[in-house]
Amino acid sequence: MSPRGTEHPPKCPCCGSPQTELKHRLRAFDVHRCAKCTLLFRHPLPEPESLEEMYEDARYHEGRYFQNSAKAYDLDAPEIRIYSAALAELRRLAPAGRLLDVGCGRGVFLDLARSAGFETSGIELSKRHVDWARSQFELDVVAGEFLDSEHTPASFEIVTMWDFLEHVIDPIAVLNRARELLAPQGLLLVFTIDANSLFNHIADLLASASGGRIARPLELLYDVHHNHYFTRRSLEQLLDNQGFAVAHWASHRAYLGRWLNEPASPALFLGGVVIDRIADVVGLPYRHTAICRRT
Repeated sequence: MSPRGTEHPPKCPCCGSPQTELKHRLRAFDVHRCAKCTLLFRHPLPEPESLEEMYEDARYHEGRYFQNSAKAYDLDAPEIRIYSAALAELRRLAPAGRLLDVGCGRGVFLDLARSAGFETSGIELSKRHVDWARSQFELDVVAGEFLDSEHTPASFEIVTMWDFLEHVIDPIAVLNRARELLAPQGLLLVFTIDANSLFNHIADLLASASGGRIARPLELLYDVHHNHYFTRRSLEQLLDNQGFAVAHWASHRAYLGRWLNEPASPALFLGGVVIDRIADVVGLPYRHTAICRRT
Protein backbone atom coordinates (compact mmCIF):
# COMPACT_ATOMS: atom_id res chain seq x y z
CA MET A 1 0.00 0.00 0.00
CA SER A 2 1.31 3.41 -0.95
CA PRO A 3 1.99 5.77 1.98
CA ARG A 4 -0.12 8.82 2.61
CA GLY A 5 1.37 12.19 1.88
CA THR A 6 3.82 11.10 -0.81
CA GLU A 7 5.90 13.94 -2.27
CA HIS A 8 4.60 13.44 -5.81
CA PRO A 9 0.83 13.01 -6.34
CA PRO A 10 -0.15 9.70 -7.93
CA LYS A 11 -1.06 9.54 -11.62
CA CYS A 12 -4.71 9.39 -12.55
CA PRO A 13 -5.74 5.69 -12.59
CA CYS A 14 -8.14 6.24 -15.48
CA CYS A 15 -6.44 8.59 -17.95
CA GLY A 16 -2.84 8.30 -16.72
CA SER A 17 -2.32 12.04 -16.40
CA PRO A 18 0.30 13.21 -13.87
CA GLN A 19 -1.71 16.42 -13.41
CA THR A 20 -3.33 15.41 -10.13
CA GLU A 21 -3.67 17.28 -6.85
CA LEU A 22 -4.68 16.53 -3.31
CA LYS A 23 -8.35 17.48 -2.98
CA HIS A 24 -9.25 16.25 0.53
CA ARG A 25 -7.42 14.70 3.45
CA LEU A 26 -9.94 12.46 5.20
CA ARG A 27 -9.49 10.32 8.28
CA ALA A 28 -8.95 7.03 6.43
CA PHE A 29 -7.39 8.16 3.14
CA ASP A 30 -6.68 11.08 0.83
CA VAL A 31 -8.79 12.05 -2.17
CA HIS A 32 -6.93 13.28 -5.25
CA ARG A 33 -8.37 14.96 -8.33
CA CYS A 34 -7.22 14.67 -11.93
CA ALA A 35 -7.07 18.07 -13.61
CA LYS A 36 -7.34 16.48 -17.06
CA CYS A 37 -10.36 14.14 -16.83
CA THR A 38 -11.83 15.39 -13.48
CA LEU A 39 -11.84 11.95 -11.84
CA LEU A 40 -11.48 11.93 -8.05
CA PHE A 41 -9.83 8.89 -6.55
CA ARG A 42 -8.77 7.41 -3.24
CA HIS A 43 -5.12 7.28 -2.26
CA PRO A 44 -3.79 4.98 -1.06
CA LEU A 45 -5.94 2.21 -2.52
CA PRO A 46 -6.80 -0.75 -0.29
CA GLU A 47 -4.98 -4.02 -0.84
CA PRO A 48 -6.97 -6.32 -3.19
CA GLU A 49 -6.88 -9.04 -0.55
CA SER A 50 -8.82 -6.83 1.88
CA LEU A 51 -11.84 -6.33 -0.37
CA GLU A 52 -13.45 -9.71 0.29
CA GLU A 53 -13.11 -9.18 4.04
CA MET A 54 -14.65 -5.72 3.68
CA TYR A 55 -17.70 -7.04 1.84
CA GLU A 56 -18.29 -9.90 4.25
CA ASP A 57 -18.52 -7.52 7.21
CA ALA A 58 -21.88 -7.93 8.98
CA ARG A 59 -22.40 -4.16 9.26
CA TYR A 60 -22.14 -3.84 5.48
CA HIS A 61 -24.75 -6.56 4.91
CA GLU A 62 -27.17 -5.23 7.51
CA GLY A 63 -27.28 -1.71 6.04
CA ARG A 64 -30.42 -0.14 4.64
CA TYR A 65 -29.13 -0.52 1.09
CA PHE A 66 -29.88 -4.27 1.21
CA GLN A 67 -33.09 -4.24 3.26
CA ASN A 68 -35.44 -4.39 0.28
CA SER A 69 -34.04 -7.66 -1.06
CA ALA A 70 -36.32 -10.39 0.28
CA LYS A 71 -38.36 -12.41 -2.19
CA ALA A 72 -41.40 -10.12 -1.78
CA TYR A 73 -39.44 -6.89 -2.30
CA ASP A 74 -41.26 -3.57 -2.62
CA LEU A 75 -41.74 -2.81 -6.31
CA ASP A 76 -42.42 0.86 -5.54
CA ALA A 77 -39.06 1.43 -3.80
CA PRO A 78 -36.84 4.05 -5.52
CA GLU A 79 -34.05 1.61 -6.41
CA ILE A 80 -36.53 -0.85 -7.94
CA ARG A 81 -38.03 1.91 -10.06
CA ILE A 82 -34.53 2.78 -11.33
CA TYR A 83 -33.90 -0.89 -12.18
CA SER A 84 -37.24 -1.14 -14.00
CA ALA A 85 -36.62 2.00 -16.06
CA ALA A 86 -33.18 0.73 -17.05
CA LEU A 87 -34.59 -2.65 -18.06
CA ALA A 88 -37.15 -0.93 -20.28
CA GLU A 89 -34.31 0.95 -22.01
CA LEU A 90 -32.22 -2.22 -22.32
CA ARG A 91 -35.17 -4.06 -23.87
CA ARG A 92 -35.55 -1.21 -26.38
CA LEU A 93 -31.87 -1.43 -27.35
CA ALA A 94 -31.51 -5.23 -27.05
CA PRO A 95 -34.93 -6.92 -26.93
CA ALA A 96 -33.56 -10.27 -25.74
CA GLY A 97 -30.33 -11.98 -24.87
CA ARG A 98 -27.93 -13.10 -22.19
CA LEU A 99 -27.31 -10.65 -19.34
CA LEU A 100 -24.46 -10.73 -16.81
CA ASP A 101 -24.81 -8.61 -13.67
CA VAL A 102 -21.38 -7.87 -12.19
CA GLY A 103 -21.39 -7.27 -8.44
CA CYS A 104 -24.96 -8.56 -8.40
CA GLY A 105 -25.41 -8.23 -4.63
CA ARG A 106 -28.47 -10.07 -3.35
CA GLY A 107 -29.92 -10.55 -6.83
CA VAL A 108 -32.92 -8.22 -6.95
CA PHE A 109 -31.97 -6.69 -10.29
CA LEU A 110 -31.35 -10.14 -11.77
CA ASP A 111 -34.76 -11.29 -10.59
CA LEU A 112 -36.35 -8.33 -12.37
CA ALA A 113 -34.25 -8.91 -15.49
CA ARG A 114 -35.29 -12.56 -15.61
CA SER A 115 -38.94 -11.51 -15.35
CA ALA A 116 -38.33 -9.08 -18.23
CA GLY A 117 -37.27 -11.96 -20.46
CA PHE A 118 -33.49 -11.91 -20.26
CA GLU A 119 -31.37 -15.01 -19.69
CA THR A 120 -29.53 -14.00 -16.54
CA SER A 121 -26.25 -14.75 -14.77
CA GLY A 122 -24.42 -12.95 -11.98
CA ILE A 123 -21.06 -12.73 -10.27
CA GLU A 124 -20.49 -11.36 -6.78
CA LEU A 125 -17.47 -11.13 -4.48
CA SER A 126 -19.49 -11.63 -1.28
CA LYS A 127 -20.32 -15.28 -0.60
CA ARG A 128 -23.09 -14.19 1.77
CA HIS A 129 -24.79 -12.27 -1.04
CA VAL A 130 -24.40 -15.22 -3.41
CA ASP A 131 -26.02 -17.58 -0.92
CA TRP A 132 -28.91 -15.14 -0.53
CA ALA A 133 -29.44 -14.72 -4.30
CA ARG A 134 -29.50 -18.48 -4.75
CA SER A 135 -31.78 -19.27 -1.84
CA GLN A 136 -34.25 -16.38 -2.25
CA PHE A 137 -34.44 -16.19 -6.05
CA GLU A 138 -32.85 -19.42 -7.37
CA LEU A 139 -30.54 -17.39 -9.58
CA ASP A 140 -27.50 -18.50 -11.56
CA VAL A 141 -24.92 -16.59 -9.51
CA VAL A 142 -21.29 -17.43 -8.79
CA ALA A 143 -18.96 -16.14 -6.09
CA GLY A 144 -15.65 -14.68 -7.16
CA GLU A 145 -13.60 -11.84 -8.57
CA PHE A 146 -14.88 -10.56 -11.93
CA LEU A 147 -11.42 -10.29 -13.49
CA ASP A 148 -10.78 -13.96 -12.70
CA SER A 149 -14.16 -15.23 -13.92
CA GLU A 150 -14.33 -18.15 -16.34
CA HIS A 151 -17.04 -16.71 -18.57
CA THR A 152 -16.54 -17.26 -22.29
CA PRO A 153 -15.60 -14.24 -24.44
CA ALA A 154 -18.44 -12.68 -26.45
CA SER A 155 -21.01 -14.74 -24.51
CA PHE A 156 -23.31 -11.91 -23.34
CA GLU A 157 -25.45 -9.31 -25.07
CA ILE A 158 -25.60 -7.19 -21.92
CA VAL A 159 -23.27 -6.61 -18.95
CA THR A 160 -24.57 -4.50 -16.05
CA MET A 161 -22.66 -2.88 -13.19
CA TRP A 162 -24.88 -1.38 -10.48
CA ASP A 163 -22.87 0.52 -7.86
CA PHE A 164 -19.83 -1.53 -8.84
CA LEU A 165 -17.24 0.41 -10.87
CA GLU A 166 -16.50 2.86 -8.05
CA HIS A 167 -15.57 -0.07 -5.77
CA VAL A 168 -12.90 -1.71 -7.94
CA ILE A 169 -9.13 -1.33 -7.81
CA ASP A 170 -8.60 -1.10 -11.58
CA PRO A 171 -11.56 0.34 -13.57
CA ILE A 172 -9.71 0.02 -16.90
CA ALA A 173 -9.12 -3.72 -16.42
CA VAL A 174 -12.75 -4.20 -15.40
CA LEU A 175 -14.10 -2.40 -18.48
CA ASN A 176 -11.70 -4.28 -20.75
CA ARG A 177 -12.97 -7.57 -19.28
CA ALA A 178 -16.57 -6.47 -19.81
CA ARG A 179 -15.82 -5.59 -23.43
CA GLU A 180 -14.22 -9.01 -23.91
CA LEU A 181 -17.34 -10.76 -22.60
CA LEU A 182 -19.76 -8.76 -24.73
CA ALA A 183 -20.89 -9.87 -28.16
CA PRO A 184 -20.35 -7.36 -31.01
CA GLN A 185 -22.62 -4.33 -30.47
CA GLY A 186 -23.37 -5.58 -26.95
CA LEU A 187 -24.49 -3.22 -24.19
CA LEU A 188 -22.80 -2.17 -20.97
CA LEU A 189 -24.74 -0.48 -18.16
CA VAL A 190 -22.83 1.49 -15.51
CA PHE A 191 -24.65 3.04 -12.56
CA THR A 192 -22.58 5.21 -10.23
CA ILE A 193 -22.42 8.35 -8.11
CA ASP A 194 -21.54 11.71 -9.69
CA ALA A 195 -18.71 13.46 -7.83
CA ASN A 196 -19.72 16.76 -9.46
CA SER A 197 -23.10 16.71 -7.72
CA LEU A 198 -24.56 19.58 -5.76
CA PHE A 199 -23.87 17.53 -2.63
CA ASN A 200 -20.15 17.58 -3.41
CA HIS A 201 -20.07 21.29 -4.16
CA ILE A 202 -21.78 22.15 -0.87
CA ALA A 203 -19.62 19.72 1.14
CA ASP A 204 -16.49 21.25 -0.41
CA LEU A 205 -17.70 24.75 0.45
CA LEU A 206 -18.50 23.82 4.06
CA ALA A 207 -15.12 22.17 4.57
CA SER A 208 -13.25 25.07 3.01
CA ALA A 209 -15.19 27.82 4.82
CA SER A 210 -14.77 26.09 8.19
CA GLY A 211 -11.06 25.40 7.78
CA GLY A 212 -11.78 21.67 7.72
CA ARG A 213 -13.84 21.62 10.91
CA ILE A 214 -17.06 20.71 9.08
CA ALA A 215 -15.84 17.52 7.44
CA ARG A 216 -18.67 15.08 8.16
CA PRO A 217 -20.46 15.66 4.81
CA LEU A 218 -17.21 14.85 2.98
CA GLU A 219 -16.75 11.65 4.99
CA LEU A 220 -20.24 10.56 3.96
CA LEU A 221 -19.74 11.41 0.28
CA TYR A 222 -16.35 9.72 -0.02
CA ASP A 223 -17.52 6.31 1.17
CA VAL A 224 -14.76 4.09 2.56
CA HIS A 225 -16.00 1.27 0.29
CA HIS A 226 -15.39 3.36 -2.84
CA ASN A 227 -12.05 3.84 -4.59
CA HIS A 228 -13.01 6.05 -7.54
CA TYR A 229 -15.43 8.98 -7.61
CA PHE A 230 -16.51 9.65 -11.17
CA THR A 231 -17.86 12.83 -12.67
CA ARG A 232 -19.99 12.47 -15.76
CA ARG A 233 -17.10 13.83 -17.82
CA SER A 234 -14.53 11.41 -16.40
CA LEU A 235 -16.86 8.42 -16.74
CA GLU A 236 -17.76 9.23 -20.34
CA GLN A 237 -14.08 9.69 -21.22
CA LEU A 238 -13.13 6.41 -19.55
CA LEU A 239 -15.89 4.52 -21.35
CA ASP A 240 -14.91 6.03 -24.70
CA ASN A 241 -11.23 5.16 -24.15
CA GLN A 242 -12.16 1.53 -23.44
CA GLY A 243 -14.30 1.10 -26.54
CA PHE A 244 -17.82 2.05 -25.43
CA ALA A 245 -20.13 4.68 -26.93
CA VAL A 246 -22.78 6.06 -24.58
CA ALA A 247 -26.25 5.49 -26.04
CA HIS A 248 -28.35 6.62 -23.07
CA TRP A 249 -27.87 8.72 -19.94
CA ALA A 250 -30.27 8.95 -17.02
CA SER A 251 -29.93 10.99 -13.82
CA HIS A 252 -31.22 9.98 -10.40
CA ARG A 253 -31.67 11.36 -6.93
CA ALA A 254 -29.52 10.21 -4.01
CA TYR A 255 -30.22 7.20 -1.82
CA LEU A 256 -29.98 8.92 1.56
CA GLY A 257 -31.09 5.92 3.61
CA ARG A 258 -27.47 4.75 3.58
CA TRP A 259 -26.48 7.80 5.62
CA LEU A 260 -28.65 6.66 8.52
CA ASN A 261 -26.30 3.72 9.01
CA GLU A 262 -23.11 5.79 9.16
CA PRO A 263 -24.57 7.42 11.36
CA ALA A 264 -25.58 10.90 10.24
CA SER A 265 -27.39 13.41 12.44
CA PRO A 266 -31.09 14.09 11.71
CA ALA A 267 -30.19 17.65 10.72
CA LEU A 268 -27.61 16.43 8.21
CA PHE A 269 -30.04 13.88 6.81
CA LEU A 270 -32.83 16.45 6.40
CA GLY A 271 -30.37 18.86 4.82
CA GLY A 272 -29.51 16.12 2.36
CA VAL A 273 -33.17 15.71 1.42
CA VAL A 274 -33.42 19.44 0.62
CA ILE A 275 -30.17 19.48 -1.36
CA ASP A 276 -31.30 16.41 -3.31
CA ARG A 277 -34.43 18.20 -4.47
CA ILE A 278 -32.51 21.34 -5.45
CA ALA A 279 -29.90 19.26 -7.29
CA ASP A 280 -32.65 17.88 -9.50
CA VAL A 281 -33.67 21.42 -10.47
CA VAL A 282 -30.19 22.86 -11.11
CA GLY A 283 -28.92 19.84 -13.04
CA LEU A 284 -26.28 18.60 -10.61
CA PRO A 285 -27.70 15.16 -9.74
CA TYR A 286 -26.14 12.68 -7.35
CA ARG A 287 -26.28 9.56 -9.54
CA HIS A 288 -26.23 8.51 -13.20
CA THR A 289 -26.96 5.50 -15.34
CA ALA A 290 -24.93 5.18 -18.53
CA ILE A 291 -25.94 2.56 -21.11
CA CYS A 292 -23.21 2.09 -23.72
CA ARG A 293 -22.76 0.21 -26.95
CA ARG A 294 -19.60 -1.87 -27.47
CA THR A 295 -17.83 -0.34 -30.48
